[in-house]
Amino acid sequence: MQSQQRPHTGEEALQWAASFLREREWTKRLAQQEARLLLAKAWQKDFLHLVIERQERLSDAAWEAFALLVKQRGAQEPLHYLLGEKEFMSLPIQVSSAVLIPRWETEVMVEEALKLMRERVRPRILELGTGSGAIALSLAYYLPKVEVVAIDVSEEALEVARKNAVRLGLKKKIIFLQGDLFQPLTRGERFDLIISNPPYLSAAEMQNLPPDVQKEPVLALAGGQDGLAFYRRIAAAAQTYLLPEGHLLLEIGWQQGAAVTAILAEKGLAPVKILRDLEERERVVVY
Repeated sequence: MQSQQRPHTGEEALQWAASFLREREWTKRLAQQEARLLLAKAWQKDFLHLVIERQERLSDAAWEAFALLVKQRGAQEPLHYLLGEKEFMSLPIQVSSAVLIPRWETEVMVEEALKLMRERVRPRILELGTGSGAIALSLAYYLPKVEVVAIDVSEEALEVARKNAVRLGLKKKIIFLQGDLFQPLTRGERFDLIISNPPYLSAAEMQNLPPDVQKEPVLALAGGQDGLAFYRRIAAAAQTYLLPEGHLLLEIGWQQGAAVTAILAEKGLAPVKILRDLEERERVVVY
């Protein structure tokens, strides 16, 4: 788009962006919503400003930044990578292409963890596969006296998580370790709670991901041929690291409840209960 043809006001820019995205099969509502979020990012204005000052003129720099973001989104770059953060448990979590974008469904598991740990004086919590740190950060933020150990195999992901901990003032409450599941822990460590949202997509599911999800880290998505590889590995070692009255919380794919329950039972982790998300899909196994 040539400079003399470009939109000059916030309103005109939003109209252009919504039209651009609708041409790429966004729904009208979603195109308008994402256009507003991207304009707020590029223009460095809050949402309220976009509502009451839409006729304000955009600078050339703001327009160029906005147009680039919209075109990247039209090319299926994940929205929250473009925005740079995703709200989770009412906390602003910075994200990058090194980490899985936090999903609202995972809040079901965090809320259950908070219920289980609130009565414990100084709970120790282990998170396996922390990614952006969203789960560990939420537990550290809402539990006053807690120590969280957060492990991830990806050093790039841990760098994102550490930065989030600093931004949220939680650095002293979380220990970040690099390694594969339980590997970085020392012999004899025990926890009140082990929590994980492990990779759980099967090989078939990995072949049919939406275009934007394909741009999220494979390490955070792929759960082996049947999607259950990480549940087997976690179940095999969990009792070694759980205190006698400890709990294990695992997020699952919506059709994996029975299979994960059986995997846990085989290792003596029974009985369990299964929590459902807001869409009434099985989402969390609780031991």
